[in-house]
Formats: sequence, C-alpha cells, structure tokens
Amino acid sequence: MRLRHVIITLVVLGLVLGTAYSITAVRIDRAKNAVRDSGIEMIRELSKLVSLPLLDSNAQTIHEMLVYAVKKTDMVHASVVNHQDEIVTFVGSEQVTPAIDLAVDSGGHVSFWEGELADHMKIFGFASDVIYSNTKIGRIQIALSAEKLLRVRNQFIIVAVSSCLLVLLLIAAIRYYPWIWAIPVRRMNIYQRDQTLNIALESSLVTCPLCGAHKPFSEKLFTRSNFGRLLIIKASLNKSGASGSAKRKSMRLSDLAKQDELSWFKRRILLRCAEIIKKLAA
Repeated sequence: MRLRHVIITLVVLGLVLGTAYSITAVRIDRAKNAVRDSGIEMIRELSKLVSLPLLDSNAQTIHEMLVYAVKKTDMVHASVVNHQDEIVTFVGSEQVTPAIDLAVDSGGHVSFWEGELADHMKIFGFASDVIYSNTKIGRIQIALSAEKLLRVRNQFIIVAVSSCLLVLLLIAAIRYYPWIWAIPVRRMNIYQRDQTLNIALESSLVTCPLCGAHKPFSEKLFTRSNFGRLLIIKASLNKSGASGSAKRKSMRLSDLAKQDELSWFKRRILLRCAEIIKKLAA
C-alpha cells in the first residue's frame, strides 16, 4: 500500500469518525434536554405533594412519597428541608450539594445543574422551593442518574478507538506483511476460477493467447493446430493503400528463430508463453 493510499484511508476514517461524533453529540444533547424537562416536571409535582405534609411536620408521609418516587423513576436522591434548612427526610444516596453555577427554568422556580456523587456517579440535580399559600415553607431537592448518557458516550469512544486500531493494523499488515493480504486474494481467485467452471463449454469460444483467433471450444482444437505455420509478421500495404490481389511478404512463427535480428522478439514470445502457463497453473 502506497503512502497516498494510507493518507486517503486515514482521511476517510477521520471524516467517518467526525460525522459519527457529531451525531452522537446531538443525541446526547437531546437526551440531556429530555432528562432536564423530566426532572423539572418531577420536582414541581413533588413540591406540590409534600407541601401539606411539610406544613404539618409529617416526616413519615413525606418519606413514603419520596420512596415511591425513587422506585418509579431514575431518581437516585430526594430530600426535603424545612424553612429553617433542617433536613426533614431524604431517600437514596448521600446528600447532594448543588453546584455553584446553577441554571434556572423559564418559570424561575426550579434550579438545575450537572454534578457527581462521592462514588463518581454522574447526576442531574434539581432544587425547588416548597410553597404553601404563596409562602415558602421549605425546599426539595432531587437527583437523576446520568449513567445512560455516559453509556452512549463510552460506546462511541470504544467504537472509535477500536476502528482506529483495526484500520492501523490492516494498513501495517498490508504494507509490511503483504503475504497476509495475499491469502484472501488467492482464495478470491480460486472462488472466481471455480465459478467459471459453470460456463456452458459446448457453446463457448476460446481465444488463442498468441494469435487472438476465436474458435469454438474443443478438446482437439490445440492438438490439431499447427502454430508453426502461423503468419506472425506481415509486410505493410503498398503506398497507395490498395491490397487487391497483391501478395504481401510474411514470416511464419517457425521461421522466427532463423532471424538473428528478431531474437528479442522470440524472447518476448517465450516470456509471454511462460506467463500464460504460470497463470493457468496457479
């Protein structure tokens, strides 16, 4: 494989991986938006449900609500604090600390961020005030797992790295170990040769590799042929270009060896015959 082919292969691989990366990035962004919208909707509903129990300081009811929500969703953490910032109850993993730079939804009531837990689990965090009769009585916080998004990204990385390694190995094998590439090529030639055996030989024509004559295929064709009498060199026509009945001087194949000045021509014919024999014996 030439250097030009290697460069073209690497450029094509780069374009393919670049396109795949763009598609993967779009998929991840859409999935993030879906998780964000889902988390905002969840925390809004939970803040409404826990408002009355929180007002009555009914921690047991709030805990049951949070347990039910964690079981039915991808929630890995949920906690509720009262108006004095004291934890009323929490479910799931450890307490989630909000990031410094929080984003806020269009209504301005829910803040969200991307972070991770102590065990390095990636999460999407959401926080919202608990309101009762237009009065803030506490705060609720939840966290959704981002492992599905990481799985998509990791799958792309694995595929991209594996593709690069495979292409580099193939290039090295073809460039420095050509005998490896010759094995499938030889098998392909054998398959193609086997396929040609299905030709209807009775109605086929055979082309002589020396004179180019086309004759019906026959087992006795070459045994009856006398190539020594084959006219291999003919003189050109006269200047007027009219052949008519004028005979042109010619030389038979058997007389070629008698002309020393044409010894190079004889060697070329022998080499060509050797090439044909080698191809037929392969």
